[in-house]
This record gives sequence, C-alpha cells and structure tokens, in this order.
Amino acid sequence: MSNRKNQNNNLNNTVMNSSKVKTQKNLSALLGLALAVITLFQAGSVKSNESSDRSLTSIEEAELRAEIDSIFPDDGLTITERAYAEIEAEQTNYVKVFNANNELVAQGITTENEELRRLVNQADFLIQVPGQKYYRISE
Repeated sequence: MSNRKNQNNNLNNTVMNSSKVKTQKNLSALLGLALAVITLFQAGSVKSNESSDRSLTSIEEAELRAEIDSIFPDDGLTITERAYAEIEAEQTNYVKVFNANNELVAQGITTENEELRRLVNQADFLIQVPGQKYYRISE
C-alpha cells in the first residue's frame, strides 16, 4: 500500500511539475490579477461619478438657495415681524372710492380719515394695484 502511495505521489509530482501545469497556474494568476485590476477601476469610476453627481446637487442647491433668498430678502425680520409689516403696509394703502356712476367720491388713507373708512366699509372691493385699492359704492 505504501508503494502504491509513493507511486501516486511521484505521478502527482510529475504532473504538477510539468510545464503545462505551471503555465496554467501562471495564466490563472494573471487572470485573477486582471480581474482585480478591472474591479478596482470600475469601483473608482463609480465613486468619481457619485462625486460629480454630488457637485451637481451642490450647484442645484446653490441655485435654489439664491432663488429663495431673492423671494425672501434677508432684512433681519422674523416671519411674524414680516407678516405684521405686510399687514401694516396693506392698511396704509391709498384708497379711492367711486359711486355707481363711476365718479370719484373720496380718496386717501383710511387710517387718517374716518369718513373714508365708513365709505370703504359700505363699498364693494374692485381691484388692488401696488399702493392703491379701488372700491365702488352700489346705490
């Protein structure tokens, strides 16, 4: 039995030490190395694409922030203070009141003139343009 084992070992050593097997081992090692290099390059490519996507997102974010800043100017007011300022600006608008014949009855600022305020309360709202509101009294 040990003789047969020795023969198998000798046969295995002869086969394993042949040039064909060494060439196959070297070829397998080269293929493995080539696959590793390809995998690394692909991973690097994916990572660089992700970073360029992030930079696009950063550019879009900057554009969005600029648009928001243009809509809401940074005047140091809180949202509540800004709302009160807008309400106050609306209340100080110049008002014109017309009768049913489209003749001007009164005009001015309602906070300064009680008669004008009474006419505005009786009238129907027509239109508002920046700084002015127009009303008509139906008779």
